[in-house]
Amino acid sequence: MEYRALLASIGRMTGLGAGPARAAAEATLTTLARTLDEEDRRELIEALPPELTDDFPMDHPRNDGTEEGFVRQAALLGRRPPEQARLRAQAVLAAVAEQDPELIARLHIPEQVRPLFDPPGSGGGITGPKGHTAPLTDDEIASALATLPLWTGDRSALRREIALPRENLRAVRRALDRLKATFGRQPHLQDTADGLAIVVRTVSVNAVTALDVELARRVDDLIEEVGAGIGRP
Repeated sequence: MEYRALLASIGRMTGLGAGPARAAAEATLTTLARTLDEEDRRELIEALPPELTDDFPMDHPRNDGTEEGFVRQAALLGRRPPEQARLRAQAVLAAVAEQDPELIARLHIPEQVRPLFDPPGSGGGITGPKGHTAPLTDDEIASALATLPLWTGDRSALRREIALPRENLRAVRRALDRLKATFGRQPHLQDTADGLAIVVRTVSVNAVTALDVELARRVDDLIEEVGAGIGRP
């Protein structure tokens, strides 16, 4: 695996320069190593450029092998908020899989972690020119809404409304509150006459980003898990 090519691939997917791309790679690959058993960890370390294996202990502390646990540890090592750590981790893991797909196929990676190997979504890059998450374009918003039939919105925010009995609304609120711990962010909730309005947007850029689209999908999944009746917007 070639060091400069790996950083270039991460930069292509994130808009990061060489320094931040290296930091993202170190945090993510250390977390990946801590997810694997001893034999797989040794194989991964031998395949990685030595520039990326020197800063952190690669064998401890172990993480719990879940997607949330992986992101939490990568965020801690990289000193980034979870939402940003998740997307940077996706870019790093996708770049590694791009350079050495046979290695990734051989490693016994926990099933809950494998979704992080999917490249991050579009949106003008993960970070904008000031280091913030980049806003989506009008076309990207339209494409996202085509896959989110219960949501409406534009570049400023996405919105979903649900009309439910009070007890069901409490269950939905509790589930949505847990997103902060598991995903690193949560939607803004507004009471309506007969239910709840759920709004997602990235305050730092005053717009909708790829993070918000992913958050909207998580919201849909949680509401379905709660099993409540759902009202269309």
